[in-house]
Amino acid sequence: MAGLLLLDKTGPSALAGKEEMKTDFSDWGNHRYFPISQFYKNRFGEKVYKVSVSVAETCPNRQPNSRMPLCIFCDEWGSAAYHLERDKSLRDQIIINRDKISKRYRAKKFLIYFQSYTNTFDRVSDLEQRFDVALSEENIEGIVLGTRPDCLPSRILPLLKKTHESHYVTVELGLQSFFDHHLTFLQRGHDVQRGYDAIKKLHEHTGVDIGIHLMFGLPDETDEEIIQTAQILNELPISNVKLHNLHVLTNTPLAEMYQQGKFQPVELQEYIDKVILFLQYLSPDIAVQRLAAVASRWDELIAPAWTKEKMRPTQMIEDQMQEQGIFQGSEFSSDK
Repeated sequence: MAGLLLLDKTGPSALAGKEEMKTDFSDWGNHRYFPISQFYKNRFGEKVYKVSVSVAETCPNRQPNSRMPLCIFCDEWGSAAYHLERDKSLRDQIIINRDKISKRYRAKKFLIYFQSYTNTFDRVSDLEQRFDVALSEENIEGIVLGTRPDCLPSRILPLLKKTHESHYVTVELGLQSFFDHHLTFLQRGHDVQRGYDAIKKLHEHTGVDIGIHLMFGLPDETDEEIIQTAQILNELPISNVKLHNLHVLTNTPLAEMYQQGKFQPVELQEYIDKVILFLQYLSPDIAVQRLAAVASRWDELIAPAWTKEKMRPTQMIEDQMQEQGIFQGSEFSSDK
């Protein structure tokens, strides 16, 4: 595990071994895991909602002269949540999507989530201008920036630090795996060490919160790898993690593999087992953004069908954790 950053996880919310078993989940909103909603509530004093916007237009793998293959799972929208609005100005996207969320949830505070593609793969001046637009809008508490671990040039770090000094900032890194053979299969174009290097740079030079995206359901994935992934995260200076199940979308290299019988996504119960195993070993101090991916564009989903469902996978995970007496960190010990 070269490049690991040790992080003190012995604060008041950490479990000091299995002797102190958690029985009260009110501080997690009565969930069996530490949800990002509670993390935000602790940080801001009330619920805060993400407003997704799409402004980045590409990533290193999609450059015209790039020799890198496309990530096998990524579609033409680059994970954009509201792809039909990506042609609108940033300000218009914020207003439209913020108003939708405000009306649905009666929300009052928001974070602007620069979600699609690689948001640091651009000129620093352009990114700074986007930050200024986002933070000038009403009731915006901060920024969430999605990017890749191999797209954090040193010139961007001062901007992140400066912004973080006046507003909340999280940088979400799409690592996907801490094992190079899985990254090779996914055709990510970076190795695990680049992930460690990115986390170290962000932690030491910006002070921003750091989130990690992970994928489960990869070929030949083992229980030992899932446990080790949780243990690696526990030693890193990160605040949150987002889980995805590897699923097949149209017009992706993975779709070709699926049609040729070279890839089969895991069934729902198998994925649930993987997530529950991961959560048992994950520090209770690390917030969980999401337990499973949701295919927002149903017409592009090929398999598995359960990825269309937003609530059932998450509810099944929590129900089975309760039945088994399991919670996030139930196998975590701060003295390991």
